[in-house]
Amino acid sequence: MAENRVQFEASVSEAGEGGPARLFIWVRRFQGGEELTGRYEVFDDLARLDGFIARQAAAGEDTSVLHEARERFAESLRGAT
Repeated sequence: MAENRVQFEASVSEAGEGGPARLFIWVRRFQGGEELTGRYEVFDDLARLDGFIARQAAAGEDTSVLHEARERFAESLRGAT
């Protein structure tokens, strides 16, 4: 039976004339080597991101990428103030 896994990819947009800083997370679900689904999650505050990370951790997913992205996002938000 093929292994199911989730992969997260994150990028932070800088605050600017187009709006506030945002964190974009691409959530990709795989079964073996085949990608089954993918979707974007968009965050503009840490509270909502923290909830997302907690849910992923509770589901047993590796959240190290999410924690690293949170650090970058928090830094970006501090720089915008």
